[in-house]
Amino acid sequence: MALDEEDLASIAGEALDYLQDEQARSGGNSRGSLITALGASVMSDGDLESLRKRLPFLADFSDDFIRTRPMDSILKIETTSLKIKQMEQARDHEDRLAMNKLALESSVNTIPAGQDNRWSILHKGRFLPGAACSAAKGWLSARAHLGLGGPAAIGSYDMAAVGMGGFVTSKGWMELHNPGSSRMSLRMFSINNCGSRAAGARGGPDSKDCDLEEIMEIGEFKLAVRAMRVAAGFCMPWNQSFVALENFLLQTEFCQKDLAGTDRQARILTQFVDYVLGENGKRWRDSEPFIDTGALRGAWAAFYGARTHAAIKRTREDVGGAKKKREAPRRQWIDVCFAWNSGKCLKAAGTCTSKSGTPLRHVCNHVADRSKPDMYCGKDHACHSFHKNG
Repeated sequence: MALDEEDLASIAGEALDYLQDEQARSGGNSRGSLITALGASVMSDGDLESLRKRLPFLADFSDDFIRTRPMDSILKIETTSLKIKQMEQARDHEDRLAMNKLALESSVNTIPAGQDNRWSILHKGRFLPGAACSAAKGWLSARAHLGLGGPAAIGSYDMAAVGMGGFVTSKGWMELHNPGSSRMSLRMFSINNCGSRAAGARGGPDSKDCDLEEIMEIGEFKLAVRAMRVAAGFCMPWNQSFVALENFLLQTEFCQKDLAGTDRQARILTQFVDYVLGENGKRWRDSEPFIDTGALRGAWAAFYGARTHAAIKRTREDVGGAKKKREAPRRQWIDVCFAWNSGKCLKAAGTCTSKSGTPLRHVCNHVADRSKPDMYCGKDHACHSFHKNG
């Protein structure tokens, strides 16, 4: 007599209950013993093979181990295996980075000689991995290799490809190629001054940049800083001084702690950037490292402190000057015709009066000593004709 699926399930259930009771009486692990007794008959070889294909981590386990484990246990093992693998990968990345760093001393690249014209012919040396030494060492190595001056200046870099086309004046390109320049200004990288490129080119190396407009808006200032940093990355990839300057401004939110609520913030920041550019140029000429981001905090404090002190001094001088002006002796009213002394009164002597009818004398009102305004000439000649400087 054939049994259907329901009958088979019922018999299997009764058998499982019986085995569990037997294991409980003997004090054994009913769950593990049950699977050990029936697991081999539950999972077929085809199922086992399919399970191994779907879960690659099972390749490390035997068939008996897999057959004697419930599916939830296998899934837990898979989750744990994935976590362990991720941790190993993270450690592997750190270990590989550390090993690669240690290998730099022994892995020396030999660069064969070749041609390079910065335009149509590019030497393979341009595509070496970036220098892993300190930025200061790269700066000083470049100083030793390039000397006091820089490479020949050009302005044909593909700034448009990075969205910064037309932001640099021709004079800006000239000064940017000279790391020791003492004339570079942020205004040369303002898009509002690009119309002054021709004038900057005609002026020569010793010309002043008075033809450049001031940077008045903070948005224009930020754009000029970014344009300067991008342009420097094209012509001097080893020069990280511009990146250090930009990151200092970003970290301090463009010095808002000190400048919040003040007028002409962009102009003050432009003066500070020009000061840093000049200092870095001086350091290049003296073969010293550039001012890094940490040192720029002290440079800003010194710059802004000196500026604040100067502004307070000027304010005190202005207030003092105003007080002196207010305290200057005032001239008392005198019965002299001022119009006659300036040649504008045509009345005869003895007939001239003020608007209130007070008689006015036609005598000279020239004051020789300004500290004594009431001591006037008083003679019978007009001031404008006799005292030329009166």
